[in-house]
Amino acid sequence: MIRIDPGRCILCGMCAKVCASRCLHVTDNGIAVRHEERCMQCGHCMAVCPQAAVSLNDIRPDTLKPAGTLPGINELDALIRSRRSIRLFKDDAVPEELLLRALDTVRYAPTGKNLENVHWLIIEGRDALRRVADAVIDLFRTDSRTAALAVSHDRGGDPIFRGAPCAVFACAEGTYALDIVNCSIAVTTLDLMLPVLGLGGCWAGFAMRAAAMDDKVCEAMNVEKGLRPLAGLMIGRPAVHYKRIPERRALRIRTVKGENA
Repeated sequence: MIRIDPGRCILCGMCAKVCASRCLHVTDNGIAVRHEERCMQCGHCMAVCPQAAVSLNDIRPDTLKPAGTLPGINELDALIRSRRSIRLFKDDAVPEELLLRALDTVRYAPTGKNLENVHWLIIEGRDALRRVADAVIDLFRTDSRTAALAVSHDRGGDPIFRGAPCAVFACAEGTYALDIVNCSIAVTTLDLMLPVLGLGGCWAGFAMRAAAMDDKVCEAMNVEKGLRPLAGLMIGRPAVHYKRIPERRALRIRTVKGENA
């Protein structure tokens, strides 16, 4: 429910300009709220108002945290370039408070239509992860392309989770076309947060692929009914630290402008 405080509103119209659903309109009598059922609950109107005149769902704007100071380009550049996929982990369990702190921040990652429809599944401990790995290997065992994984697994190795003490999966119903995008954005955001918390991760591609192929893998993961694990990471404390930044392919860009569109 959108409410405008007429005593604070100065009719600058910023709330109407940023409303993607066009729920707010500037009139001679103030800001009019129309088609409120279209509201995506994104909060842009509250965030942009210079007078804190817009309330959403009875949340007063002056109770919200102010926007924080953004990292500099050099710090952000270093984080992105230095981030590595970790496949060697210490035996230590992932501290719950660190993981929950990271996931709490990841709530603010964007989702299509601001659905905020990402659910998290945390699988802790090597026994639980081994049960999932067993289900993944059973699915892959007869495929010549993944037969080597079964050999390693049967010998006591862990080619699925690489010995990580924890795995985290972003889940959604899978009925919306962008569900997998929402989950991938969330997991990518989590992945970038891990190094600053002393943790490391690697995309759990084999588990993701197997879960998409067979419900038995989802059952082994104990996924909540009605949800699908669409993106995920194996997570732990890195047992190795990288000292240099490997080169990447040259930037590939095609720019389309009006004259050659």
